[in-house]
Amino acid sequence: MPMPKPGVLFPPEALYGLKAGFDQLANLLALTLGPTGGAIATDFKANREVERFTDAATAARRILEVPGRAQNVGAMLVRNLVWRVHEDVGDGAATAAVLAQALLDEGLRVAVAGANPMIMREGIGRGLKAALQALKEMAVPVTDEEELSGLALAVTGEPRLSLVLGEMFDVLGPEAHIIIEEYMAPYVEREYFEGSHWKAELASPYLVTHPPTRRCIVQNPLVVVYDDFLTEWEEVEPLLRLLDSAEDERDLLIAAKKVAGQALAAFVVNHQAGRLRVAAVQFSSQIDRKRRDLFHDLALQTGATVLGPDMGRPLRTIAWGDMGRAARAEADKEKLVVVAGQGDRAAIQKHLEGLRRRLEQTEDEEERETLRERIARLSGGVAILKVGDASRVGQADLRQKAEKAVKALALAAREGTVPGGGVAFLNCIDAVRSVDAQGDAAVGVRILARALEAPFRRIVQNAGVHASAVVLHEARRRGPAFGYDALRGEVVDMRAAGILDAAGVCRRVLEMGTSAAMMALTIAAIVLHRKPEKSMQP
Repeated sequence: MPMPKPGVLFPPEALYGLKAGFDQLANLLALTLGPTGGAIATDFKANREVERFTDAATAARRILEVPGRAQNVGAMLVRNLVWRVHEDVGDGAATAAVLAQALLDEGLRVAVAGANPMIMREGIGRGLKAALQALKEMAVPVTDEEELSGLALAVTGEPRLSLVLGEMFDVLGPEAHIIIEEYMAPYVEREYFEGSHWKAELASPYLVTHPPTRRCIVQNPLVVVYDDFLTEWEEVEPLLRLLDSAEDERDLLIAAKKVAGQALAAFVVNHQAGRLRVAAVQFSSQIDRKRRDLFHDLALQTGATVLGPDMGRPLRTIAWGDMGRAARAEADKEKLVVVAGQGDRAAIQKHLEGLRRRLEQTEDEEERETLRERIARLSGGVAILKVGDASRVGQADLRQKAEKAVKALALAAREGTVPGGGVAFLNCIDAVRSVDAQGDAAVGVRILARALEAPFRRIVQNAGVHASAVVLHEARRRGPAFGYDALRGEVVDMRAAGILDAAGVCRRVLEMGTSAAMMALTIAAIVLHRKPEKSMQP
């Protein structure tokens, strides 16, 4: 059966349908904005159990389609926007939807009156640059743990979790890598590592030196990194003879793709005989590309040389200069922790700069997460955040809040904070209005300036105050530091009240929300692929 030909919607039907779907989802997600925002419930699960969300991105993720083909295009634009914001910065998904909707409202209103959307887009782009510069200039560096905890509380609404997260980022700094673990009990705790944390496995329980924790702990170890399988006695004999010839006894940390067979037996025999304390760890669960990166980082951090057939350096060629050093290493069945590696600090810093440039340039979320982990390891900021609840639903909710806050706090620690509650966007308006533009480009500048009021107005409305214009006027009258405290129901100095947003979150919300609105505004037609009566493929 031939596939039916697609249909095409042209203006004004295309834009009207798209706008209706855009509004449908944006209006729903806007309900969650602010500390007094509402929750969204869905019966998505197969067992018809009701799910409850206060997070806009997760709620949007549950919506797979809305009625009407053109309307669905608009709704999916919003869905894609809020999920990208969630993945990128954790917080700000609802704000992005509200901002994009306001900009699209203003844009369509003037477009219907005759303005050219493509020229308006140019003006919006100029205004965006001015707004981003204003955000950068108003950002204030984070100074203490209390400020970080306040920001975490604004993101999560969980006092205990917020205090712990504030402490963790205060201790570890902006490059902190925080691993979140779940527990089936009401529980929030943290565990710090004064070094780097690697996903690896102790090769044998017979190497354990600390039975209560089932860990192998080595002090001031020599470090050998071998990128291949290590199974034969002949492969490790030269290393053992070299170590036996040393004047002083040293512990050994050896990392390989896999340690087994006669090679592992040799390490176990020497370890249990007390001749050589060995922590033999394997990275067998890592895919090849990631494992090579991990080995490179471990070698750089400890001053070791990566050996292996691919490098033309089998283990039998090892010399003293190929071994790295560290103050301490611990390994168990899940992880390796290396403390105070003795690698060249200048070389590590140069490598870190390259990784940060790659992080800025890539848009692939999996690669971004991998790069963040590598940066954190080499920067020495690693900790485990343990969160739990008595129910599975509560456990998942707490983990989700923690993940959002971790991303937002990392941005705050790097780029500083701005007044929260939509006030940062209000403070960008004068900079946008000062942009020099003519004709329809000037129209684009003006509609962006008006749209920047939307997040503030929505937070006020969600607090049950319908005269948002009055509250806005009073806040502006009292100065740029003032906004609306939705919990107390009054206009306050936002920074003094501890109501803050991460500058980096606001930046990405503004960039991505504006981009989504401009995309919708400049769509001239929608192609609707008709669904065949019967599927020709399974």
